[in-house]
Amino acid sequence: MHRSECLAKGGFKINGPPRVGKGPMTSKEVSDTSNKASPSRPTRAGRIETCTELVSKAMKCLENNDKECTMRKIEELIKNQCHDGRLIGKEVADEVKRVFHNLWLAHEKCRCELLNTVKSLNVARNWIQEALNTNTKTINKWLRRCGIEWAPNKTMAKIIEEIERLMKRLGWNRVEMCKRLFEFIGIDVKKYEKYGIKLCDWLKDLKELRDLKNAYWFGMRCSDMHVRKHGKAIELKLETSNSIDAIFFPVLLSAVKTPT
Repeated sequence: MHRSECLAKGGFKINGPPRVGKGPMTSKEVSDTSNKASPSRPTRAGRIETCTELVSKAMKCLENNDKECTMRKIEELIKNQCHDGRLIGKEVADEVKRVFHNLWLAHEKCRCELLNTVKSLNVARNWIQEALNTNTKTINKWLRRCGIEWAPNKTMAKIIEEIERLMKRLGWNRVEMCKRLFEFIGIDVKKYEKYGIKLCDWLKDLKELRDLKNAYWFGMRCSDMHVRKHGKAIELKLETSNSIDAIFFPVLLSAVKTPT
């Protein structure tokens, strides 16, 4: 049946008053109708149920060695945000990764199609890396092989830097933020300044801490900083009960490496 035939048989009439009824609805009636018609947002429990069912169907497709079916289910899972552990929970999100990984292993010829699919759905590159339990080098190799241009996601620190750059153009600066934070925790900055004490002077010395040979680092290592080895990686952890360190620590850690 053609589309025009569907419209004709459906009985819709665009122009003129309705044959049955009282005529046009009032604004209140329209509002009430739209409120009733608008779908309710899914609850977390509803999301989990939907995602669990989709995972089950995807696994069934894998068992039947049906690549196209599995691909469709992965698309549905991502569109329903079942891969996002923050929304759905780690357990369900990990199941989605398992489906993705199993399809990747079972059908090597469809890997480029799989990568293109998840990229088009705005999935983060980091998610692919975690799902395949591999490293950036391997992901880049496959992207080159498939001819896919996929820039890495910006880290939070880079985004913050860009925001700071924009805010500086509007007159914002670190010293002002420092003062605001002191005031937030109940310290009257003006009283200190009255006696010549500038509480935010320490910000000027942060550039010197880019040099890891600075003696200050020894003091940090013996107090608030903890260093642990994880295989070939080294973890630096800074702890404090001082609210003002919300500014200080991220800058300090960036001297070593951009913090995650």
